[in-house]
Amino acid sequence: MREVICLGEILIDMFCPEVGVPLERASSFVPVPGGAPANVAIGLAKLGIKSALISKVGDDPFGRLLQNVLLEHGVDTSHLKVDQEVRTTLAFISTREDGERDFCFYRNPGADMMLRPEEIEEDFIKGAKVFHYGSISMISEPSYSATLCALEYAKRHNLLISYDPNFRPTLWDSPDRAKKRIIEGLRFCDVVKVNEEELKFITEIDDLKEGSGKILEYGPKIVVVTRGQKGSFFNNGKDSGEVEGFQVFTIDATGCGDAFTAGILAKFLEKINQKSSPLFNLAYEEMVTILKFANAAGALTATKRGVIPSLPPKEAVVAFLNKEG
Repeated sequence: MREVICLGEILIDMFCPEVGVPLERASSFVPVPGGAPANVAIGLAKLGIKSALISKVGDDPFGRLLQNVLLEHGVDTSHLKVDQEVRTTLAFISTREDGERDFCFYRNPGADMMLRPEEIEEDFIKGAKVFHYGSISMISEPSYSATLCALEYAKRHNLLISYDPNFRPTLWDSPDRAKKRIIEGLRFCDVVKVNEEELKFITEIDDLKEGSGKILEYGPKIVVVTRGQKGSFFNNGKDSGEVEGFQVFTIDATGCGDAFTAGILAKFLEKINQKSSPLFNLAYEEMVTILKFANAAGALTATKRGVIPSLPPKEAVVAFLNKEG
């Protein structure tokens, strides 16, 4: 029985292997399975959690590749739909000299955008404990309505709801519309994970505590802010604090946020299964322990190239934490 259901985009990341070369001058690309919700589902599976993905791919070689990758890692694909008319989404990515990435998405539309409300089954969601989604499936119809439908079912059956705004400016027709729709997404969730740039975009506030406090006003119970090698920050309305990150030799930072999300959801699920204390009223020390685990998962992901091969199994995270003391 699946414990965590992720909903959202699954696609092929077409990586330019050359650093500092803009997309228009790239001489080659390497296809790598990706999409933040899909990465989280696989990250959870590697951490020993029974996960599932609700999404859609095209009836094409890339779609079949994505299906096979999910199955190889033990993710439930029973609700991964196949569209006969629309191709699987591609995202072309180059890495700038400063380490930041440029994206160009080929999805006009892409199969993941075509997920429909009538393809969401309440009984499937009812059987899980955690539901995770992002903002990209909320950009356009019909996936926007499909996401809202799934959220309605998750709320109805008291699942822990997790949200990753995952702001990609080139996918939106305007920053104002993106901000409005991302804030709408905040109103459904219990836990939200943002990075520092997304926090400032949503709240127009630099300060971590003040900005995360603003996000809490929209409805979430816990806000977690990722800060790269500096670690992470949390605010649950009762306590807040920074959790130091781990210094590793970074080869590829792509997907570290998805590994982090899988880490916090795995630890929250552990608390749900233990029924030991109210999830939204955890002691400060318990929140620090959860974020340390997630920080470690993100750090290990940065030490290898390619997201899915780099997502660590639970044993690797535990060994890394023991080594780091």
